Amino acid sequence: FPVTIGCLIPNTQQRALTSSGVEGSAVFGISLEDSAHIMTILRDTLYSDKVLAVLREYSSNAWDAHRMSGKQDLPIKVTLPTIANPTLAIRDFGPGLSRDDVFNVYTQYGRSTKRGSDSTVGMLGIGSKSGFAYSDSFTVTSFHSGTKCSYVAVLDSSEKGVINLLHEEPCGDETGILIENPIKRQDIVEFRHKASDLFRFFNPRPESVS
Repeated sequence: FPVTIGCLIPNTQQRALTSSGVEGSAVFGISLEDSAHIMTILRDTLYSDKVLAVLREYSSNAWDAHRMSGKQDLPIKVTLPTIANPTLAIRDFGPGLSRDDVFNVYTQYGRSTKRGSDSTVGMLGIGSKSGFAYSDSFTVTSFHSGTKCSYVAVLDSSEKGVINLLHEEPCGDETGILIENPIKRQDIVEFRHKASDLFRFFNPRPESVS
């Protein structure tokens, strides 16, 4: 996370390969027919600690948004789940995302808007989907270019997931992203404890709301 993980553009190696006697070849790729299976593997096995994953991935994305928009001294806002409101909400005040960016970033594994930056934590194009590692749905609200757009991401019967735009309204100069994850009541205490441990390393520390 922000203080302990370096912010680096991923390296790509240039390889020279000389081979002889080759009579046929095929390039490795991802099977479109089996994409739902691959997405399920990523959701179910990538994160050993699903509670921490949701906290870390979305708060790191929020932290990145502040750095990318020159607001690195402004804390992100985190609303921790309670019995009365079992929802984890993580809000940044970065530039937000356009409708096309929301549809592309949240639906495509491997798609990232940060791979060319050397000052961000996330770049693998997986963290924005981490909500599915914990539950079957989460919501995204984007404040961008004077419009507030509310979306819901749901794991449907295809197991691939779908994100739907539910509502649009003017938001003036407000910008940023709000991610809301429904939390099981039996996990509320664990979320709160792990949030406390995680956010000790953020600078500035998030503005926490209970």
